[in-house]
Amino acid sequence: MSARMNENNIVECLFEDLPSDSDSFTSYDDSDADETYLPNKDVEVVEDNNLSDDLMDQNDDELVEILNLDEGNILLLPSPIKTRNLQRQSHLKNNDTNSHIRRPLFPPINQESTETIAVENNTVVNGPPENTLINSNENNNFEFTTPTWSKNNVFSQNPLPEFTCFDGPSSIIDIEAEHTPYSIFQLLFSNDIVELIVYQTNLYAYQLKMKTGKNYIPTDTNEIMTFLGMNILMGIKRNPSYRDYWSTALDLHDDYLSSLMTVNRFGWLLSSLHLNDNSVMAKRGETGYDKLYKVQPFLIKIRENFQKYYHPHKIIAVDESMIKFKGRSTLKQYMPNKPIKRGYKVWSLADKHGYLWNFDLYTGKRGDSVETNLGGRVVKDLTNPLQHKNYNVYIDNFFTSVPLLAYLKSKGIFCCGTVKSTRKYLPKLESDKNMTMGDIDWNMSDQYDISIVKWKDKRGVTLLSNFHNPTDVVEVKRKSKDGTTSMIPCPSVLKDYNNNKNCVDKFDQYKKMYHIDRKSRKWWHRIFFFFFDAAIVNSHIIYKKITGEKITLKNFRREVSKSLVSKTFVQKRRQKSSRSPSPLLIKRASVSPSLRKDQSAHQPDRTTRRRCAHCSTKEKEVRTDWKCTICYVPLCISKSRNCFNIYHSC
Repeated sequence: MSARMNENNIVECLFEDLPSDSDSFTSYDDSDADETYLPNKDVEVVEDNNLSDDLMDQNDDELVEILNLDEGNILLLPSPIKTRNLQRQSHLKNNDTNSHIRRPLFPPINQESTETIAVENNTVVNGPPENTLINSNENNNFEFTTPTWSKNNVFSQNPLPEFTCFDGPSSIIDIEAEHTPYSIFQLLFSNDIVELIVYQTNLYAYQLKMKTGKNYIPTDTNEIMTFLGMNILMGIKRNPSYRDYWSTALDLHDDYLSSLMTVNRFGWLLSSLHLNDNSVMAKRGETGYDKLYKVQPFLIKIRENFQKYYHPHKIIAVDESMIKFKGRSTLKQYMPNKPIKRGYKVWSLADKHGYLWNFDLYTGKRGDSVETNLGGRVVKDLTNPLQHKNYNVYIDNFFTSVPLLAYLKSKGIFCCGTVKSTRKYLPKLESDKNMTMGDIDWNMSDQYDISIVKWKDKRGVTLLSNFHNPTDVVEVKRKSKDGTTSMIPCPSVLKDYNNNKNCVDKFDQYKKMYHIDRKSRKWWHRIFFFFFDAAIVNSHIIYKKITGEKITLKNFRREVSKSLVSKTFVQKRRQKSSRSPSPLLIKRASVSPSLRKDQSAHQPDRTTRRRCAHCSTKEKEVRTDWKCTICYVPLCISKSRNCFNIYHSC
């Protein structure tokens, strides 16, 4: 806080009017606005250096001590409760003017200061992060007027404005440096997230001990990383239950996973895993109640990292994703037409490569009333950090409306989507019964450059766009009943929409491959593992962009898992009695860089004569009698050549 605060500043902060849902960061519903509660903007709450007589007449027990953090003084000021009541009475007298004008709770933020993002204990420091979901005050400046539709209106955007951003990994990432799958994953699932998990897990275990008297062994960073690495591998090597990996049955037992941690310790971590302090959680009906309190610190940080290290492609899409969950939760949604019918709904913004750049978890209605313009509010919130950069957004008919496209156009965002013919402000188009396959009907608004196009295929489909010319037509192939193919006209807006609408679907497809699919009675576990998998998918996309390496998602997940468990793996290997592994294991050994370069535990040992893993080639075969006791890799050790040292340092 750069400005020094005096007594008046503190009073104004205390008596600041609380925002209704229409002023909050995640809602656009003004149905609960209390006109008798919000003071008039023009009314002075506190006059210069003097409190009103009504306030100063309070008893001493109604005064409260307020600490001035800048000056270190303690000021004796009136109770905010009584002052608010006086403000309401003052407002009722002045209710005839500016009754709906609200001042923002936070002051305007300098654009330059938003480049530095700092989030501590769920509190935004030095202004909200640049890419945080916020409802900017600019949203309230846009006034929508009903357009007039006619075929005589001319499409004026030819050519379209150029895209003003570069896409791909952020400049924060050093492209010239040597990157591994794990180093990229660490950017998104950063160390402070791991430390948060360690601290909150130990705190929960301590609180449980104070309540039940049950002792516990505190966890640490290395153990949590091992736990996460094991979960990644369990997504690739699936078993019905996590306990099957430690089963004594030979057909279920897994030597690798069971050697990293005992089954009881894994179960304890799974049951004790926590992301926030339960002891200070507000209950339902109390001030500050948050349905996502248990995962909110994690969601804030992971969203910040997703946006910090990657710039989305020009083509983006907004759609809903589902987190599978069948347990008890007020957040659970039922969508019978979706592949995942029951679970949590996540509003997602992803780009053409399937990178999840922004998201918002749907928590149901706010207050007692249902939000009327939910789809429009979601698109506005998710695209808010991308304004005035000429992005192309593709949405479906749940979100699309004329006011939304007009608003996005005013913010420098181009949008296209299918639309329901029953939406407001739409012109009347030709009915399906009067159209044959290939027929096109369209209309153009007199403002906002919004076009509506209807095309008849087997059924009619209607699209709304603020950057497509409705007269542009391409040809597509269609088969008739007798098996012959023919070319029929198709609006270019429809072809463009079909090519680019699946950005979120592509992310869902990547995430579902080898994802962590574990049932849990704790409602938030599914949410945590969903975004943990999302961090792997996003880091895979960044890694391929930076290195150009064509690595499959399965192998990428394996490399990340190896690096997460590498320290524990080395410790367990050292504790085991030395025994020579099978020749097959030596021949096919694959060692991650993090394990290979942990030099303190690596020692040479005699083995059968095999080809050196470092210097032997097809043209020149070199054999050695030595291997590494940790890596199980054959390496040369001689007077003229020391591949053992080179292998563990390069």
